[in-house]
Amino acid sequence: LAAFRKHSEFFRDRLAGVTSWADIPPLGKRELAGMPVVHFETGADAEIHDVRTSGTSGFQITVRNTLPERRFRQALAYRPFLFYPLDNASHGAVHQVIFVDGNAVDAPDKQQWPFNFGAHTYLTWHAGIAADPERILALLRAVQPQVIRGLASGIVRFVSEVNGPLDALGVQVVSPSGEQLLPAWRELLSNAFGAPVLDRYGATETGSIAWQCPYCNDYHANTDELILEDSPQGLLATTLFIDSQPLLRYQLGDRVAFHAEAHDAAHECHIRLPTLTVLDARRDDWLIDGAGRKVSPLSFQFERIAGLRAWRIHQLRTGELRLYFDAEPTADTQQQLTEHLQAIVPGRQVELARGIWQLPSAGKFKRVVSDFTR
Repeated sequence: LAAFRKHSEFFRDRLAGVTSWADIPPLGKRELAGMPVVHFETGADAEIHDVRTSGTSGFQITVRNTLPERRFRQALAYRPFLFYPLDNASHGAVHQVIFVDGNAVDAPDKQQWPFNFGAHTYLTWHAGIAADPERILALLRAVQPQVIRGLASGIVRFVSEVNGPLDALGVQVVSPSGEQLLPAWRELLSNAFGAPVLDRYGATETGSIAWQCPYCNDYHANTDELILEDSPQGLLATTLFIDSQPLLRYQLGDRVAFHAEAHDAAHECHIRLPTLTVLDARRDDWLIDGAGRKVSPLSFQFERIAGLRAWRIHQLRTGELRLYFDAEPTADTQQQLTEHLQAIVPGRQVELARGIWQLPSAGKFKRVVSDFTR
């Protein structure tokens, strides 16, 4: 705890009188906004990079890290790729398509910045999960990716809309993330691509938390870089690799079950990281647009709207969309919110309501809720 006390007055006040780990109060999402960022590096490494996210509650959070910390985050996210059954002989590099929020789709000939990790060089294309599935399919056919990864419901939506076999693409691994992977989703993706589905679990704030092993199929937790605790309020995470904006018992709100040592010993996996089961994580509702098409709840990019503090979407039984939001007093957000929602979910009436329902200081609830049934 000395490192946290050294960080700032924020943690010195927070840890005043604390004599045991269990006495440390969990850190909530609202408190993260008030945490100062401290520079320990010099030169270019001291530059702080901001990533704004809507999290799992719709409450806007800004994650601030230095360049070395961002690189470490990336390496931690790629850790499971060291063990994936990948063959780059066909391209000389591993081609991957990442399903992200929004509705933009990269061109096959986009400029690349190759990323080298382990034994492979990775070339990356992005596909917006709200985009026309035929545009995404055209990209996949053009680049022939060995890896499909990204937002789980977005990949599921694409596969469902295409409604045909995709095994001819030559995909070697499907690695979804961002949402709890339902068994039916896993089966759908495996059957469509004819490839193993290896899930990844994490959060923007903490980085990669756990990943599904291709050898034992359990989820290995990155406990060499994170302290993970089960609590009545859900999973708590302490980051050990971040100095600028460290997280101490950060309350994610997910529920996980840590496996006993006897379980791990019985599996005899040569990857010795402990394992866990994700019991309850993000699982928002689908929305339905005016043409009856499903829209992934992770399609939105509201964090790009300046001054927006929080948001939540409710699709009523009539199909109408009601967007509850909270914004800075001087921010003119209403037109941007309406236009973005109409672009992602076309053909539906949109109503805005200033004043989001009371958000808990921590924990998760659905930020996209639907009462509409076709």
